[in-house]
Amino acid sequence: MKNNNSTFLKLNALVAVLLSASAVQAAPVYDQDGKSLEFNVEGMAGIFSTDENYNGVDDGGNHWQEGYLKGDLVGRKATGSGSVYGGLGVIALGTGGDGDAGGYTSGDESELKIENAFVGWQSSNGVFDLSAGRQQFMLGDGFIIAGDAISLGDMGIPGVDVDRGGAYYLAGQKSFDKTAILKVDPEGPVRGDLFWLQSDNPYHQDTELGGVNLEWVYEAKGTLGLSYLSVLDVDQGAGFGIWDQRKGMDVVSLRGQGSMGVENLFLSFEYVNESGGDTAVKNDANAWYVEGGWTFTGLPWSPTLNYRHAKFSGDDASTTDNEAFDPLFFGFTRGFGTWFQGEVASNYAGPANSGNRVDRVELMLQPREDLTVGLQYWDFGKEADAADTAGNEVDLYALWSINDNFIFSPMVGYYTPDGSSVIANQANDNSNLYLQAVLMYFY
Repeated sequence: MKNNNSTFLKLNALVAVLLSASAVQAAPVYDQDGKSLEFNVEGMAGIFSTDENYNGVDDGGNHWQEGYLKGDLVGRKATGSGSVYGGLGVIALGTGGDGDAGGYTSGDESELKIENAFVGWQSSNGVFDLSAGRQQFMLGDGFIIAGDAISLGDMGIPGVDVDRGGAYYLAGQKSFDKTAILKVDPEGPVRGDLFWLQSDNPYHQDTELGGVNLEWVYEAKGTLGLSYLSVLDVDQGAGFGIWDQRKGMDVVSLRGQGSMGVENLFLSFEYVNESGGDTAVKNDANAWYVEGGWTFTGLPWSPTLNYRHAKFSGDDASTTDNEAFDPLFFGFTRGFGTWFQGEVASNYAGPANSGNRVDRVELMLQPREDLTVGLQYWDFGKEADAADTAGNEVDLYALWSINDNFIFSPMVGYYTPDGSSVIANQANDNSNLYLQAVLMYFY
């Protein structure tokens, strides 16, 4: 999705660029005679602490560490019809200490594996780009597809193997195991994608899906997108077995994002409908959000005030259908809260974009060009007969660009449970103080 030129997006782009999986720099290794080779490095290391955890036992909080280091070689060679390109990268990752507060890692994980391995061809006029292999793919701004990012560890559950190496919060692994992606971007406002994606993530039960995406891009006003995808296969019964229902499910997404040509304005929305399926119980679920923001450029530190309301359907026990929304492959995209909503709630306590409604108010300030400070308030409520994970949360964070390569991001969160399910998981109704500090490196 192409950004417009509003001040809000310029400010929010700092968050998205610094924390997304894309490296902001590249080291050229070779560039001559139509051939190029570059080397990219990305790494993150974080320390985390909570007063409470969510294992159902009132035994205090968790203190843990996470890290990953990723390196990629990307090459390109000009041809008579365009250029061929390819990439190969590895990632080392792990978790130490007590493991995370949600119990998704034990604190004894480490792994070294291939993260990227792809080849592609781009036409000389840039209209066509065809690629295949192990690589990332994002749909829109990642509301339902933002890469294969969930990375659990050794949870110690007999008969359940979901270990992917850990580093659960930092989520450095984002590539789908197998892909075939055709991007079409001719002159004019319309562009599109055809895609086939195969996960090798045991949490996602090796989900396979295919789809088509169309976008109408108006540079001064924003982007409208319409997508259709179908879940082709799921390894039913694998992992936790919680995604058996998605096999054969059809998904339609309508979305938009931009400024409508109004400087300092930011608007965004998406509606997703899920239907059908190959199992006896059919899917009939939906999710949507609306969001608006304004940047006050005439005030000191250019404050941006943003509000979002999101709703994810929950199962209705009185019907024979499954109304619980399947959040698919959502991930971290354009800043804190997209689409892990609430640092404690979404990552550890719940909910995680199913059977809940969410209201968020955010204030962002930029005291200096290299420093962004944000304050978020979250309110969570339940939908239909979903587990009651109602609560509220306040998160205060900063992003400091130390230099061209290092970024430091501290955060303080304060989460208060309210719903019966999350109180049972926390084993009390105390408020939870959450602390984290993450150092990022890009080269």
